[in-house]
Amino acid sequence: MEEKNFKIIVSFAGKDYYGWQKQKDKNTVQEKIEKALQEIFKFNVKVNGCGRTDSKAHGINYVANFKVKTRLKPENIKNALNSKLPSSIYVKDVIEVPPEFHARYSAKRKIYRYIISLQKTPFLEDFAYYLKEKVDIEKMKEISKLFIGKHDFKSFQSSGSNIKNTVREIYNIDIKKEKFFLDEDVELIIIDIEGSGFLYKMVRNMIGTLIYAGTGKIEIEKVKEIIEKKDRKLAPPPVPAKGLFFKYAKY
Repeated sequence: MEEKNFKIIVSFAGKDYYGWQKQKDKNTVQEKIEKALQEIFKFNVKVNGCGRTDSKAHGINYVANFKVKTRLKPENIKNALNSKLPSSIYVKDVIEVPPEFHARYSAKRKIYRYIISLQKTPFLEDFAYYLKEKVDIEKMKEISKLFIGKHDFKSFQSSGSNIKNTVREIYNIDIKKEKFFLDEDVELIIIDIEGSGFLYKMVRNMIGTLIYAGTGKIEIEKVKEIIEKKDRKLAPPPVPAKGLFFKYAKY
């Protein structure tokens, strides 16, 4: 039987998980999916994710892949997985792809979304960061332009990472205000960041800086200095992970 390579598109609510990456004695999304595949195929199946996600962060169209010898069709695998996964994880699609496809190494760009709530609401308790302070969204947009392009983002990499090359390219940052569809009294700020890749907690650290700028705590010259000095101690604290979503990857 010939080995096949399958790409899966996964949505997950991250509240109860320590991120995607499998860790010893931790509840993770990867661990849950590999356990479900083991039940289906009766042997261990290694799943490659397109990248790590922070504890309590979420996935909208998270991409992973695995190789297995099987006669099952993609739709059958999708249905079997969803029958065994908890309700907080849903496989949206299963696609057979060429053998050389790798969810992480084949990715060209990744897009993250962050949601900020400007009013308190119980409906977004686990999915948005409630910002009490008044914020200038136009100032946030102005500061975000400093991140566009190829830069050394060492100032925005949190401790705990052993990555030496901290240069990344940011292609686009889109910041918009919308009303929450369940309760139109609640305004949201939605930030989409598209880049070649991201360092540990880089997105959350960048957004923390944008919020500091939008609430008048730092000015544009200070943000320029933070980028140039490559010193994490100079940058504002990160925003909570619960408002962070892996949106999708481009291949």
